[in-house]
Amino acid sequence: MIAESPRVRMSVLGIVVFALFASLFARLYYLQVMASDDYQVQAQANRIRVVPVEAPRGRILDRNGKVLVDNRISVQITIDRTVLDELGDDERTEVLTAVADGLARSGLPKTVEQLEADLGNQRYSPYVPVPVAGNVPEDLKIWIDERGAELPGVAAERVAVRRYPYNQLAAHVLGYTGQIIDEEFEAKADSPKEYTLNDKIGKYGVEQIYEDDLRGFPGSRSIEVDADNDPIRVISEREAVPGDDIVLNLDIDVQAQAEQALQSGLAIAKERRCSGCPVPPVGEVGSTVVLDPNTGGVIAMASFPTFNPADFVDGISDSEWDFLQDPVNNAPLNNWAIQGQYAPGSTFKPFTALAALEAGLITPDSTILDEGEYKVPDCSGDSCSFSNDQGKAYGVVDLRRSLTVSSDVFYYGLGARFWIEQTRLGGPEVNGDLLKRLGFDRDSGVDLSSEQSGRIPSPAWLRSFCEEFPCDEDVWRTGRSVNMAIGQGEVLLTPLQIASGYATIGNGGTVWKPHVVKEVRDGRTTELVRTIEPESVGTIEMNPEWRAALTEGLTGVTTQEGGTAVGAFSGFDHLSYPIAAKTGTAQVQGKAPTAVFGAFGPAHDAQFAISVLLEESGYGGSVAAPVARRLFDVLANPGLLPPAPEDGRFEALDSLAPVTGDVRD
Repeated sequence: MIAESPRVRMSVLGIVVFALFASLFARLYYLQVMASDDYQVQAQANRIRVVPVEAPRGRILDRNGKVLVDNRISVQITIDRTVLDELGDDERTEVLTAVADGLARSGLPKTVEQLEADLGNQRYSPYVPVPVAGNVPEDLKIWIDERGAELPGVAAERVAVRRYPYNQLAAHVLGYTGQIIDEEFEAKADSPKEYTLNDKIGKYGVEQIYEDDLRGFPGSRSIEVDADNDPIRVISEREAVPGDDIVLNLDIDVQAQAEQALQSGLAIAKERRCSGCPVPPVGEVGSTVVLDPNTGGVIAMASFPTFNPADFVDGISDSEWDFLQDPVNNAPLNNWAIQGQYAPGSTFKPFTALAALEAGLITPDSTILDEGEYKVPDCSGDSCSFSNDQGKAYGVVDLRRSLTVSSDVFYYGLGARFWIEQTRLGGPEVNGDLLKRLGFDRDSGVDLSSEQSGRIPSPAWLRSFCEEFPCDEDVWRTGRSVNMAIGQGEVLLTPLQIASGYATIGNGGTVWKPHVVKEVRDGRTTELVRTIEPESVGTIEMNPEWRAALTEGLTGVTTQEGGTAVGAFSGFDHLSYPIAAKTGTAQVQGKAPTAVFGAFGPAHDAQFAISVLLEESGYGGSVAAPVARRLFDVLANPGLLPPAPEDGRFEALDSLAPVTGDVRD
């Protein structure tokens, strides 16, 4: 047994060696035959790099082809937070100090504390580098590129960014772009246009609403690299397809005039003495809208205060973002033309008149004796009496004259009759139902973000409102109908809705859905992709006799003795271009009144409808009407319309129209 031990040991060793070689051959067979395809793919991936190619974003143009937004190349410095967070405190400070020093040498000073604040900006995904400086000079890019090892996580890259040639002009319409956030990225997961967390996306305005058109199809480039990761050759390339161009209904030259007139009107209101105001005018917030009454196209939309969308190109800090949204600063990011909800004051009277005509309460020739005060029938107490401004009496007035001189008493009576005669008319909701046909109880559907709805109060609305919010009482009384008839009380409209209402009267009864965009064109060939067709969202019965009476009364506002906008339109060529208009002054408790104006022109063949609203600024005839006059001066005489300033900047005007004293309406 002892003699056989070496032989046994050799046999065992042979078996072990055989097993090892069998395992080796089996593994080699698996690698060479069974898994060869997989490893070929992995080997290919190790020597091929796929580089994404960004697609140029589509341009935005005005109705005449003027470029309002396009693209340019910017050198941007970014810092990867995930890399920086792995460094020790001292090394992190050294990196940020070096970046701050480099920026200072390039005339772009930033402290380490400011850089830390940028890195803490929560509006960027934690998985993408944060831009800390833009438009940096080429020599700074070279300096950073040469110090890659010394500046971990820091990069200087050439990126395509948006360019706004007219700066702040039409900012609330155009909007801006910004770094995509996680929620937006997830929402675009199924998009054929392949988003990454490094992409920019439309955040506001047309840039947001038409994101799917403006964004192009990204391309890619497959590059073979060697063992040192240096490129050898381009293997394949998929060309990026530019986004489509968006053509607006907006006319940038008219837009410039609207913004200048609006800002001038506010500045004048702030300095102007208002004898009837309970407190001095503030004159810091306002808007104006110009519509095409025959299509609903938005020709101009101005809101103040405003902002410059170019400020968002390289990202803004949290403090800058907070400033733009702070109510103390009057929220410059808010588009008050569609986000502001206001009592329309006497600009609402034509709509009350139209509802009364439809309900059969009056005819164009119906008259009342206006003695300056209206008393609700079968009512006792102080709340039963309603007066004209300063108790002024206008004598015998019909529908036409009631609009021209703005007789509150005429409309108090209509409001009361809608409630008192509800059984004959069809119920307590009939007045509200007629007004809702103008689209005043909902948003208009304009192709912009953040639009607010109007409000037409009614008994049903009051009950619903009081179930949600505390109310003194949930019972509708005659006084509410009286106040509503003159655009006070709980009725609220946006400036866009006021313009739309006057457009409806001007065109004879069609309620158009307002639209900013006119058409979409191919970003490479400029060929038409699709047209945004005008869309009717309602029709108001308006026989020619009614429209003639309304138009005559509204034209008298700017032309006849006692008209509340005669002063503002003094010297205007009314013969060839008559303006149908209505002033309004919405009272706000403890504040200066809101000045309002609605109009269309020319009265016989409306081509433009305008609204102007100046918060806490005084009387409509004194401060809002001159803003509209300034616009009609150039709309009625296109040859006098100056081109928008190339940089979009202008000076406020010292005066807009020859108004003296307070026109109290």
